[in-house]
Amino acid sequence: MKNALFGVLCMALMVFLVFPFEAFGEEELRELRIVRCVRPNLVIAEVLERGEFKRVRVKLAGVSSPLENPEIYRLALFRLRELVEGQRVRFDFALGHTPKEHPWVGYLYVQQDPEEEPCIVNAVLLCEGLVTLDEKTAGRNLLGYLLSMQEKAKEAGVGLWKKVPRESKKETDECPSCIIR
Repeated sequence: MKNALFGVLCMALMVFLVFPFEAFGEEELRELRIVRCVRPNLVIAEVLERGEFKRVRVKLAGVSSPLENPEIYRLALFRLRELVEGQRVRFDFALGHTPKEHPWVGYLYVQQDPEEEPCIVNAVLLCEGLVTLDEKTAGRNLLGYLLSMQEKAKEAGVGLWKKVPRESKKETDECPSCIIR
């Protein structure tokens, strides 16, 4: 019994050592070229498949467009264009989503500085308060991170959470009904 268990453990270890990335590693991130930004949470991209370019619609996981605020909507779309339009980016499917779905749902990674790690575009938009978190499309793997980015924007009072100063009441000696118009 001990020999059989030892043999199984040795085989498992050997499989892990011989095929570490193919058997247990993460799938490599896909490279996309962003053709057009349609909405703050939707882009049109080209992906190279079997030697030819294929256009796909990509929905940013965990991102909901601020439809109720046109000014922030325009800012979010401008910022997304500034980050990714016309550039090559990396794409990772949100947990539970696959290439068979249309549109693709996932995360866009862009590397602005070659010496730094790529940033997640979805998180940048949330952190700047330009979009809101959509928990339905956010993958479980990054939900906590995206939530913390939204909380950071709320605490800083930026974008959708900008604190509007209240008008202070002017102190006058006269009551409002006494003022002659």
